[in-house]
Amino acid sequence: MRNRAAIAILALAAAAPGPAPAGSAARWTAYADCAAAYLANARLADPDRPASMTAQVSDVADDYSAAAAKRLRGRRGGSAAASRHAVDARVAEQAKLFGGQPREAVEKVIDACPQLNG
Repeated sequence: MRNRAAIAILALAAAAPGPAPAGSAARWTAYADCAAAYLANARLADPDRPASMTAQVSDVADDYSAAAAKRLRGRRGGSAAASRHAVDARVAEQAKLFGGQPREAVEKVIDACPQLNG
């Protein structure tokens, strides 16, 4: 039963839109998924990671969330609050999925994230 749950989580993660290649115009969902991966990474227990590094990883997650909200608002219009709410919901959903994956899987998603501009 545990294996079925793990397979289902991995299948959902594989089917979810992942980060776009660095050179392409990434969608807001790619930035939100990267925020979720960084957030999940920050939450992973690591006795060798200093608290300052965990804080930095969380800050990067916030940067990706902000970039996702900016892209979403530019694409759909509407209020900044509505865009932020949509991004926060996606990040929370994806972070739960990433939280159940091995560190290597989460780091693979992070490695594929588009670069933030400034």
